[in-house]
Amino acid sequence: MNKALTFINKFTHSLRFKLSFYAGLVVFLTMVAFTYQSLRTQETNLVNAKVEEALKDSEVIKAAIWNGMMTKDREVIRQIVRKIGEKGGFAEISVYDWNGLLHYAAADQPDFRPGGREPNLEIKNHLADFKDDSRIRHEFAEDGKMLRVVNPLLNTKSCSTAACHAHPSTEKVLGVLELKIPVEPLRKDIISQARNTVLFAFVLFVLVSTIIGIGVILLVSRPMKRLSVKANRLARGQYTPSAPIEGSDSVAALSRAFDEMSRQITNRTIELEKSRYMYKTLFEEVPCYLTVVNKDYGLSRVNTSFKNLFGDQRGRKCFVAYKGLDSRCAKCPVEKTFADGAAHQSEETWMVNSQKIHVMVKTSPIFDDTGSVAEVMEMAVDVTRMKRLQMELEKKQQEYKYLYENVPCYITIVDPDFNIVQTNKLFERDFGANIGEKCFQIYKGADSKCENCPVEKTFLDGETHTSEEVWRRDGEDTYIIVYTAPVYDEQGHIKAVMEMSTNITEVKRLQGELMVLGETIAGMSHTIKNILTGLQGGVYVVDSGLKRGNEERTRVGWDMVKNNVGKVSELVKGILYASKERKPEYRECNPVEIITEVCDLYDSRAASDGIELVKELQPEMGPCLLDPTGIHSVLSNLMANAMEACRNIDSKERSRRILVRGHTSEESLFISVTDNGQGMPQEVKSKLFNKFYSTKGARGTGLGLVITRKVIEEHHGRIIVESEPEKGTTFTIEIPLRYGHEHEEKFKAAV
Repeated sequence: MNKALTFINKFTHSLRFKLSFYAGLVVFLTMVAFTYQSLRTQETNLVNAKVEEALKDSEVIKAAIWNGMMTKDREVIRQIVRKIGEKGGFAEISVYDWNGLLHYAAADQPDFRPGGREPNLEIKNHLADFKDDSRIRHEFAEDGKMLRVVNPLLNTKSCSTAACHAHPSTEKVLGVLELKIPVEPLRKDIISQARNTVLFAFVLFVLVSTIIGIGVILLVSRPMKRLSVKANRLARGQYTPSAPIEGSDSVAALSRAFDEMSRQITNRTIELEKSRYMYKTLFEEVPCYLTVVNKDYGLSRVNTSFKNLFGDQRGRKCFVAYKGLDSRCAKCPVEKTFADGAAHQSEETWMVNSQKIHVMVKTSPIFDDTGSVAEVMEMAVDVTRMKRLQMELEKKQQEYKYLYENVPCYITIVDPDFNIVQTNKLFERDFGANIGEKCFQIYKGADSKCENCPVEKTFLDGETHTSEEVWRRDGEDTYIIVYTAPVYDEQGHIKAVMEMSTNITEVKRLQGELMVLGETIAGMSHTIKNILTGLQGGVYVVDSGLKRGNEERTRVGWDMVKNNVGKVSELVKGILYASKERKPEYRECNPVEIITEVCDLYDSRAASDGIELVKELQPEMGPCLLDPTGIHSVLSNLMANAMEACRNIDSKERSRRILVRGHTSEESLFISVTDNGQGMPQEVKSKLFNKFYSTKGARGTGLGLVITRKVIEEHHGRIIVESEPEKGTTFTIEIPLRYGHEHEEKFKAAV
């Protein structure tokens, strides 16, 4: 039984069954539809014919009973109606009057009396309709089994004027003739014809299906079976297209198309296998970490590099596998790719065995068949070493920057056009921010590049050069040693030159002072020798006076000793004052008193030397916060120098004169000492304030003006020298004023 059911199931699902069955079914349904339409048309035609016949019969019967009605012979009418009813196949023939009462019938009816019983309501309705429309009515009654014809009996002119009739001419309808004709036999004939037609269609269906089935088996099933075998072999990868099939029918064309399709599928399968193998190899062996993340952030696939470092983490959440976190990362690139379907990139820090590794991550979407992002591929490259190198480089850059900015020398970067493009803090502090300016303009205030420019030489030969330069800063000369070095670009070309400049102004000053010191010591040695000789002479005179008892000689010798001891004391005090750091002792004083006191000290000496001492002082110049002792020493030194300058001129040629001036402005105190002596050349003026430099020879220590400048600087002032040969010299002192006691604390804090 099961085998039979299996066979039936297999047979009914076969192509030959489906083609033959459905083709025959189409023929069968077509025949049934055609038969149905034919029967409907035939039925309509037969019914119409029956109706036409009934209408004609009604007219014949109406004409037959007309004479009886005109003669008012009821028996004749009754006989005519009965005879026609017996021969014509009528079910009923009835004649009603204008009130709807039955007067004649084809068959005997129980309790029938002409004009008796109740009127027929349907007939009365028809009578009412006939007044407006006198056409014959017909309809099917009793569920279509009976054809009913209602023909009006009209009141014609001959009828209304006949002696037998009592109806006036205004009455249109006198009654109706009703015929009932059975149509059931007609319908039975139609149904019989339909049954025969359906039976014929079924036989035709079986015959057509059988013929189609045999044709399908011979012409379709066998070629399709061969194609099925080919398809199965193609699915197993075992099919090789044979020689092209000859023929022009559809099956041959289908077979050739199948062979061509198989060739293309085989080629594409080979290419696909190659691509899959290459993708698998690339995915597994690429020297970076590859993972595939699903929508739940779980790892569905990982490559060999990832396994070697992290182990097989498939099934775990990516943020757990990468970082050991409990929730997904903030600003997750995988989440972004799932959201917008685009690639994203970020820099991440992963954890491996409690150690951090730095990776560059790039995500790419993997789409499904509907175009939605199904998974995300995450490619990560280990940049830990690069990150460490980068941090080390940044550290070195910070160190270099710190050294560059804080090295105790000037550093500038100069481009090929001699523009300054970069400077360090020390240079900016001393020379200002001059980016974009010419180096020779900033260094020296020149209009063109320097001769023997070391920067130019380095641009030409790429070597390091050095030179000693004199720059201008705040109007003063600054002595500089310059070293130049090339700065290369990525192609190895010199794009700039770095100048490393060291300020050696103080060294130069010390060097000059040492030179002067050497010269001065050589001169002072003679002075000291002379003082010692004078002391020895004085001691000898004192000894000889004591031995001889000569008091006068002893006094002369003692004066010689005191004079030379005073010279030693003055020399030592000057050296100590010039070399020792001291703080001025400020107090309120009147500069007029200090100036007057110094002038009084030198007044008698000036008179004995024939020098005119003149004072031009502002009456009110105080009070001022000054160090009186320091200012007294300054004025004494200047007065001594002025008197020395005046002694060197011949009083016969011109008078000797010293002018002392003093006045104050709103901010400063000004004191000047002017002599009309020989004056000084420029080279002497430039050395005046060097230690141990003196124009007095053995009579001077070279410390007077040094002490003078030191005191003035302690007062935050300045001293100006104006001198020309044969025209005299003027020393001018300018000291900032501090008025009143309320400024004393600020002034002390400032100094």
